[in-house]
Amino acid sequence: MATTSLPLPLAATAPRMTPRNSAHRRLLDRRLVGQLVRYSVIGVSSTVFQLGLYLVLRDVLGPLTANLIAVVVSTVANTTANRAVTFGIRGRRDAGRHQAKGLLLFALSLSLTSGALGLLGVVAPNAPQSAELVVLAAVNTLLAVGRFALLRGWVFRASTPPGGDQRVMPVWPSE
Repeated sequence: MATTSLPLPLAATAPRMTPRNSAHRRLLDRRLVGQLVRYSVIGVSSTVFQLGLYLVLRDVLGPLTANLIAVVVSTVANTTANRAVTFGIRGRRDAGRHQAKGLLLFALSLSLTSGALGLLGVVAPNAPQSAELVVLAAVNTLLAVGRFALLRGWVFRASTPPGGDQRVMPVWPSE
């Protein structure tokens, strides 16, 4: 039976699981889980708010305009809440940049939710409002995963210090 081994330079540079690395990994995992829980609570609340605002405005403004207003208002509120609660960022520093990036995510959300409503209108022109709500909720659920990744890795990423690497902002003050 033949055996293989790693060349010495590769073996010497392979990461070792020491107690410190293991503890660091557990801390990162705990932070990520905490972020996901907080993000989910905010996301569900934002979606309920968005759908409620859509329902209030829909009969007066029509489905696309109601969706536009509901997505804009809920996106600003969602970004503000995630900035403070999910990612533990306090103060005004970079708030404008964070909201601007959040509004780019808004453009993606708006195009996908409006496209889904438009497609529903073509496929089922007489669909009830409940079908519109189901479509919007489904699209928002799919968007949530990508939005979390983008918020965590792009919107709320710390600025690169001179000569340093980029790191995600502190997650929560108590962690």
